[in-house]
Amino acid sequence: MKFVIPLLLSFLFVQCAYNNIPALYKKYNSNEYLYWSKTRRLTWGDFQGIPLDLSGKTASGIHVYNPATIEKENIFTPAKLTAICVFDKRTSWVNEKVATKSLLLYDQVIFDIYELYTRKLREEFSKTDFNIDNYKEKFRQLTEKNNGELIKNVEQFRKDTSSGQIAGATILWRDKISDELDRLEKYSSNFAK
Repeated sequence: MKFVIPLLLSFLFVQCAYNNIPALYKKYNSNEYLYWSKTRRLTWGDFQGIPLDLSGKTASGIHVYNPATIEKENIFTPAKLTAICVFDKRTSWVNEKVATKSLLLYDQVIFDIYELYTRKLREEFSKTDFNIDNYKEKFRQLTEKNNGELIKNVEQFRKDTSSGQIAGATILWRDKISDELDRLEKYSSNFAK
């Protein structure tokens, strides 16, 4: 009996903590997805999907997402943004016959660009005034603008590096994106406004 009450309290605490985790985090589990991390870089083992091109013309396919949600319970609570950056292990693939370290770096930079725009969304969120009447519309505008800029940046990266064929250009982009990520370190995690 002496140990039952602390055990029950521990279970209750864990259950409450799990229920407070935003649904977005529950949806993207670690078996199928990899959250962006400064210390955990991509490996070819993370690419678990079935290769779509075995001809050697395309060596890999990367699928990265940056979903975001906003919540505002009532007029008295602050708006809460949940924005994440995840790599989909199931649909990202590699043709191991033509995979190189340079190509893996290219895919990592794409993942980094997505994380950069996740942070930029958090930064914009922190600067925006939300009220109960307009928070969904303002959130939609912010995410549309952010995602448009993300797509343009990824397209420019692909163009500048010839889809990873120009290793020197990939390294320049890696350094540029790394500097921007460092500048936005303050926005590396979620927060309520």
